[in-house]
Parts: sequence; C-alpha cells; structure tokens
Amino acid sequence: MSGKSGPSILVLFPSSYYYPGGLPRDEIKSSPLTLASYLSQFFPVEYADFEFSIGRPETNIQIRRFERKAREFFAARTFDILALSCWTTVGYQATMAAAKIAREVHPGALIVVGGYHPTARPDDFRGPDSPVDYVIRGEGELALREIAEGLASVGRPSQTREVIGAPLTADDLAVIDWDLIDELIQTTFPDGLSMLTTYLSRGCPFECTFCVESLKNRTWRALPTAQAIEQARQAMRRFSIHGLGFGDACFGLQKSWRKEMIQLLAAERPECWILFETRPEFLDEDDIKLLSQMKVEIQFGVESCSPDMLRIMNKTTQPEKFLAKFRETSHRLSEYGIVHGANLIFNHPGETEKSLKETFAFMDAEAARGPSSLIWTCHSYMHFPGSAVDRHQAEYERRYGAVFHQPEWWKQEGNPFTAARKVTPSHDLSGSRAGMWQTLFDAREEAIKDALTPTAFKIAADALYPDWRNDLRYPPA
Repeated sequence: MSGKSGPSILVLFPSSYYYPGGLPRDEIKSSPLTLASYLSQFFPVEYADFEFSIGRPETNIQIRRFERKAREFFAARTFDILALSCWTTVGYQATMAAAKIAREVHPGALIVVGGYHPTARPDDFRGPDSPVDYVIRGEGELALREIAEGLASVGRPSQTREVIGAPLTADDLAVIDWDLIDELIQTTFPDGLSMLTTYLSRGCPFECTFCVESLKNRTWRALPTAQAIEQARQAMRRFSIHGLGFGDACFGLQKSWRKEMIQLLAAERPECWILFETRPEFLDEDDIKLLSQMKVEIQFGVESCSPDMLRIMNKTTQPEKFLAKFRETSHRLSEYGIVHGANLIFNHPGETEKSLKETFAFMDAEAARGPSSLIWTCHSYMHFPGSAVDRHQAEYERRYGAVFHQPEWWKQEGNPFTAARKVTPSHDLSGSRAGMWQTLFDAREEAIKDALTPTAFKIAADALYPDWRNDLRYPPA
C-alpha cells in the first residue's frame, strides 16, 4: 500500500472459472489497473490479480484450490475497501466467490464491484445473502472515490446499493501508475512480458449490436498526447515487452489527436510491436506512411463482409461504402508491409447461408490478389448481457428464428466460451447447418495461408491458428 491517508483500497481482478487452458495468461488487466492508478492519487492502493497469484481454475477440484488460496490471500492482508473488477461476464463466478470469501475473512470491509457485467446485470449481485455493498454501473473512478471519501461517515450500507458512475472528462483521465504492478511483473514475468496493454482514450460513438461498449459513456475522450506518449514511453522503457497494445475501443477517432500521436510514436522508434484497433475510415495515407516506420499490427472490427449483416449488426448505415473503404485501406497497408487483421463474427443472430457466402466471396477476392498482410480473425458470435442483441432478444427470435440456448450461461458450470456461443442464428442456419461457416473457412484455409506474407503468416500462426505452426511455411525456431 502507498503512504497516502484515507481508507485503504485493494483493487482486485479475481480471475475466471472454466477458462480454456490454451488461451494466453500473460496479460496485465489494463482496466482495473487504470482504476487503481486513478485512486492511488488520493488513497493507499494495492493492485492484485488472482489470475497470476492463484490461476484460472478449469475443474471443480481446481476451484476448491482457488477458494482456499483466495482465503489465504485475504487473511494475509488488511484493507478497508475491496474493489472487485468483474470486467466481463466470463469472470462472474470468480468475482462472487472472491466477494464471499473476503466477506467471511473481513466482515467489516466494504466490498464494491464494477465492470461491464455489473453494469448490465446489477441484480446478479443483489440478494439477502449478497456479500457486495455497492454495485457501480458505468465508469468506476468517480463513484468509488466518492464511496471511499464517505466511508468514515457513512459506513457500510444495510443492503446492496447501486451507484451510477459518472464518466471522467479528458482532463481527469489518469496515467498508469506503473509502481502498482512493478513487483507483480518482476516476480511473475522475470523474462519480460509478451504484451502489455494500456488505454489512451475512452468512449465509442458507435453502437454495434453485439458489443457491450455502449453500456458506458459513448463520448470519445483521450489523454493529452503529451501524457499519452509518456505513458507509452514509460511502459516500453520500464518493462521488457514484445508488444505494446492500446486497448482503446476506437483508437484515433479524433483526427488531430491521432495524427499527433502517430507522429510522437514514430519519433520514439519503438523496438517493440505497437498494436491497436480502429476503423478503416480513421486512417489516411499520411498515417499509413508514418506507421510503416514501426512494427505495427492494426486490428479492424469489420465483423462481416455481407451488407445485410453489417446492417443487422448496426456496424454502418452504408455497408457497401464501409467495405470499399476497408478494401482500399487494407490494400495500402499491405503495400507498405503493415500487418493488419480483420475481425469477423459469424453466426450473429440474423446470419444466413446467403450472408455467409457474401462474406467468403469478399475474402476469396482478397486472397486472389496475391501476397497480403491481411489476417482474417474468425470466430462465432458470443452472446453477452448488455449488448443490443441481449436487450432485444425477443425481436431476434421473432424476426430471424434465432435461439439463445443458454441465455444465462455465466451462472452455469463449464467452458464460458463454448456456452456463450450456443446460439442458433436463424431458421436457415439451425441444427448442423450452424457449422456452415467453419466448413466454408476450412475449404479456403490453404488459399488464406497462401495469400499471406511470411511475417503475417507467422503472426497468424502464433496468435490465432496454432496448427499452422506445423506448416512448412512457419519459420523454424
């Protein structure tokens, strides 16, 4: 804990249950770390991550071990406030377990939970036996600061209270306090991190149907570029990292900010990779030329190459123009050798055989162009509470024949990534036909490989398609 006055706060990421073991674990959670950094300006704050100190339990036996280790962790610490980050729905069960154990070990502590899931489903944290004192919906910094400042006079509430978190302005956004995780990184990753992600901006003005980002304030706000580049500079200098990611929902939405930030990044001559996600309309020729001076990987949330599906997803009101702009931007990036990915979501409610074939026809045309730095990132729709699909579920059922087989999958045992995907998208793709997209992808896999440059192929194999590492095109160690 730091040497500041006021109630002591433990900001904790409680891990997740039944998380697939094959997924990477070396990720510093930038969202709760950002919260902890803001609070550390005013209070003694400690940051902890059970995913590192205990692990991600995949079986009931491992869950019992997790609970035992969590009890030992809490017993070894004192704190006035426990701030739990239930950042995504995947972490709901681990969050509740951590809250219950903390309440037993520290009956007088104040327990606060926040994140996307509490914002979407605050009632999941209520009830006569709930260990949670406050559920923060929306951004957590100002709400948690107010709760902490009033703790001495207000104390613990008699029942769980819901608080709407006011959004931070651009002037109030905090830079990361790297001291909070220095020991964690040095002990857990003595050889360095493969990836460190941080936020430079907040807010996304778009409202895609599958996304929960719209639960928060949609106004785009960013750190001043001087602070943003200093945050990036400190991360690169302080830690041995292979890649520095910017986790912004929409990097560089404001043109003047984007251009200045890219110029500052290029001037740093970073040795590590720089990664971020944006939309194709938010990069121009000058941006691309500057980005080509660095090792950069850019992700685009294309989501579908079917005009009908892009409308259903509320991705754009002009899908043909959107796809044409993506194609143009992708071609320019490939000409400069810049690796970039296109995220595709298959089986979103409303998907049909026709829309699948439209998407794969677009992919075929791109693959036929020859060597490209474009990596297709493909996966099935995952149903998250708080998304527009969730809020209008009955409409998708009526209009398309969609079926949500496990609408509250986060309360059940088992792999959450499998359960969240148990959705029939339409009458047309019901039963065994729901796997059509994977069949269509498999039929093109060799052509997709052939279209990639060596650098893009290796990145795709390392990050997305592990079986490709057995391909002769994969470079030897």
